[in-house]
Amino acid sequence: MKERRADSRLRFLFWRTDFVGFAMIVCGLFFLLVNFKVIPASGFVLPRVLGILFIMCGLIFLFFSGAGRWLTWFVIPAGAFLTVGIATLVFGWNNFFSADSATLLALGFGLTFLTLFYYLRGHWWMLIPSGVFVGCAAWVAMASRSTIIGWHPVIPAFFLGLAFLVIWLYSVQRKRMRWSLLVGVLIDSAAFLYLLAILLARWIILWPVLLLLAGLLVPLWIVFAERRKGGER
Repeated sequence: MKERRADSRLRFLFWRTDFVGFAMIVCGLFFLLVNFKVIPASGFVLPRVLGILFIMCGLIFLFFSGAGRWLTWFVIPAGAFLTVGIATLVFGWNNFFSADSATLLALGFGLTFLTLFYYLRGHWWMLIPSGVFVGCAAWVAMASRSTIIGWHPVIPAFFLGLAFLVIWLYSVQRKRMRWSLLVGVLIDSAAFLYLLAILLARWIILWPVLLLLAGLLVPLWIVFAERRKGGER
């Protein structure tokens, strides 16, 4: 009975989508007519039509991913097509490789893996590419607006460490996944120290001041420790 229901469900998915075939035929005929210059298309119209085609392909994969089981992995091509289609619609050809478009593309890919993790909680590794893509989106957005940080890889490293921390947070057996907590803390600590070094690089005079203070604290700490030992006696 279960096998028959599964087969009937797949047949429903594959045979009740005739509109998809008609839409692809119409789009193919449109591009053929544009290539043969039967239909004049400007530089504004053509990328928008192509963006709509990408979004349509993304919706098809998203529709099939709703069947569950192994079809859930169709979320990845669905998110990729939807992201590329939205970027093409918004930015067109001329600004497709701009900073804003790259931010949108990276953010879309990151949300795609995050959505897939929402449905497949057992595959914790999907949080790693999600964190990397979201970090790259924040990296491009920050680098184009902040001259102090620039293209230093602080932000993607921070989001990568944050992804490992989320892996440990959502893991069922946290004792076995303590390595992800350690990796996340180490990466985020390194990113924070790197950011601190970037921010303090403009005030070079602070480094000798910090060394001077550290040198003064060492003998003071020794004197305090000796007095504490004498008081305990």
